[in-house]
Amino acid sequence: MNTFLRKLTLTLTVSLGLLTATLAQTAKEWKVYSPDRSLQINLELNNGCLSYYVQNNGADIIRRSKLGIESSTDKFTGELSFVNELTRKINEIYTLPAGKTGVYRANANQASITFANGQQSQVTIDLRAYNDGVAFRYRFPDSAKTYTLVKELTEFAVPEASAWMQPYGHDPAYENVFKNGIAAGTAAKDSSGWAFPALFHTKDHWLFIAESNITADNAAMHLQQNCDNGVYKIAFPLAGEGLGQGSPYPVAVTPFATAWRLVIAGKNTSAIVQSNLVNNLAQPNAIGSVSWVKPGRSSWSWWSDHASSRNIPTMKRFIDLSAKMNWEYSLVDANWNIPTEGGTIEDLVKYAKQKDVKLTLWYNSGGPHNNVTEQPRDVMFNPDTRKLEMKKLHDWGVKAIKVDFFQSDKQDVMKLYLDILKDAAQQQIMVIFHGSTMPRGWARTYPNLLSMESVRGAENYGWDPRFAMDAAELNTIYVYTRNVAGSMDYTPVTFSDYKCCPHTTTNTHELALSVVFESGMMHFADSDSSYLSQDAAVKKFLSDVPNAWDETRLIQGEPGKDAVIARRKGKNWYIAGINGENISKNYTINLPFLDHKKSYRGTLFTDGSTTRTIVHNDVVKKKDNKLMVTMMPKGGFVLELKP
Repeated sequence: MNTFLRKLTLTLTVSLGLLTATLAQTAKEWKVYSPDRSLQINLELNNGCLSYYVQNNGADIIRRSKLGIESSTDKFTGELSFVNELTRKINEIYTLPAGKTGVYRANANQASITFANGQQSQVTIDLRAYNDGVAFRYRFPDSAKTYTLVKELTEFAVPEASAWMQPYGHDPAYENVFKNGIAAGTAAKDSSGWAFPALFHTKDHWLFIAESNITADNAAMHLQQNCDNGVYKIAFPLAGEGLGQGSPYPVAVTPFATAWRLVIAGKNTSAIVQSNLVNNLAQPNAIGSVSWVKPGRSSWSWWSDHASSRNIPTMKRFIDLSAKMNWEYSLVDANWNIPTEGGTIEDLVKYAKQKDVKLTLWYNSGGPHNNVTEQPRDVMFNPDTRKLEMKKLHDWGVKAIKVDFFQSDKQDVMKLYLDILKDAAQQQIMVIFHGSTMPRGWARTYPNLLSMESVRGAENYGWDPRFAMDAAELNTIYVYTRNVAGSMDYTPVTFSDYKCCPHTTTNTHELALSVVFESGMMHFADSDSSYLSQDAAVKKFLSDVPNAWDETRLIQGEPGKDAVIARRKGKNWYIAGINGENISKNYTINLPFLDHKKSYRGTLFTDGSTTRTIVHNDVVKKKDNKLMVTMMPKGGFVLELKP
C-alpha cells in the first residue's frame, strides 16, 4: 500500500471512530416498563433534543413524538445534556366516595430523568408506566425561578387509526359534538383545535389520550387544529377564552410541574372504560376525612320548567318527588335568590329538612371571565364573599353547590376551580361543576367534587333537534371518551319530549343511562309528573339504583355502536346496555362475574312494542347462565340482580 492510501485509511478510521463516539454521546435512550412488562414508554435524547415513543408488547402504539418546552427565559427544546436519572415504584391504594370502583390501586414504575440546557437550567421528564397506560410530565427542579411557559413541543404521533374527538371551543365547556370514527389526522374545523380526551382505534389497539393533575400552576391544555399524518400537537388555551381575561400562558415559581399527559392503551374497549389512570395520576386526598361526602341521586326541576327555581311551591313539589323516590337530594337552579312566588329560599331550606331531602344550590362562577347574568353571580369569584357564602350554606344545612359557566381553561380559572373546592371542603360542602373543563383527576385530590358536566347532555333536548336525532350514538361515544375521564353530569333518564326535539331513543334506553353513565351526583332531569306516572317496577328501580359503584366492567361494545356495562354495588349487580344505531340488535351476554355459589333474582327491563314502552320480567340467573336480550333501534335494557 502506498503512503497516500495508508494516510487515507488512517484518516477514515479516525473519522469513523470520532463519529461513533459522537453518536454515543448524543443519542441516549431510557425505557420504563409497566409492572406486567406489557407496556413501555421510551425517552430519547438525540443531538440535544428529546422525543418519546410508546410500545405494547413490542408494537409501537405511539410513534416517535417530540418533547420540549420553553419559558420566556429558558428553552428546553434543544442543546440538552443528561444530568441524572432516579427511579421508583408507585404502589398506592386509596378509596373515593364516588366513581366506577370502590378501591383504587395504582401500581407503576417511574423514572425521572433530568437534563440541563446550555445555561445549566434544568428540566426533569417524569415517566410512568402502569399496566393500563403510560404518562409523562415536565418538572422544573430549580429553585425560585419565575417561569412563564410560552411554548410546548409535545406531540402524540398516532399510527393509522379511527378517531373519536370533540372540537375545542372558544369558550370551552366541552359540549361540542364528538366526531364518530373519523380518520386520525383529520384537521379540526377551525383554529381552536381538538379537545381532550381523544380516543383512537388502530389496527390492534385502543388509545385514550388526556391530561391529569392540573394544579394552580397550570393551564388546561388541548390539541392543535392541524394533525397531519396523525401527529397531534399540544396547545395552550386560546387568548379570547374567558372574555379575554387572564393569560393563555401559565406562570409559576420553580420548583413546579406541568400536568401529566397520559395514554390509556389496550387491545379492547374494556381496557379503556375500566381504567382509573386519570385519578391514579392525581395528587392524593388534600382535604382529610371525607365521611361527610355522600354521593346520591337528585331531582332537578329546570329541565322541565326553566323558571321553576324562582317559584317556591314548584320547588317544594320537586323536594316531594325526591322524598317519594327515595332520592337524597334536590337541585335548586339559577336565580333562586330572587324568588317570585310562595316564600323565600330560607322557607325552602326548612321544608327540605322536614322532608329529609338535602339541597344543592346553583351558582354562577363569574367574575369578569363570563357575562352570563343568571344569579347568584360574583359570590363564588370573590374569595371573601365565597368563604362567607360557604359558611352560610353550612349553617343552613345545604349539602352541595353546582357552579356554572367557567368559559376558560386558563390558569386563573384553574385556580378558581381549586379555590372553590378548598373553601367548600372547609364547610363540608360537596361540589358539582357545570359549563366546565373536563375532569383531570380533581376527584381524587378533592373528593368533595362529585361530578362535572363537560358534555353535550340532556339539556340540549330543549333547543337542538340534531342532538335529539344523534343522542343514541353520542351516548355510546361518551362511554368510551368523556365518562372514562371522570364523573359526568349528563342529567339522564328523560322520558318526556320537548316540542322542538322529541326523543329518538327508547324509554328503556333512557332508563339504562342511570347505570351506563357514572356520576357522583345523578341528576334525574324529567318532571315530577313524568316519574310518578311510570310503572311501579320502573319507579322502584329508579328509587333503588345506586350511583357510586364498587366494581365496573365493560362487557362489550364500540363507540357509536353500543355499550353493555355491568356495575356492582355490594353484592348486587346492575347490567345495562344501550344501542347507538338505528337497527335492532340481539345479544347473548355471558355473566362470569356472578358468584358461582349463589343464584341471583332480579328484574329485566327491555324495549316493548313501542319506543315508549318498557317491559319488565322477573329472572333468575347463575354464573354460567347467559343473558339473551334484544334492543330496538336506539333501544336499551337493564337487568338488576340480587343474591
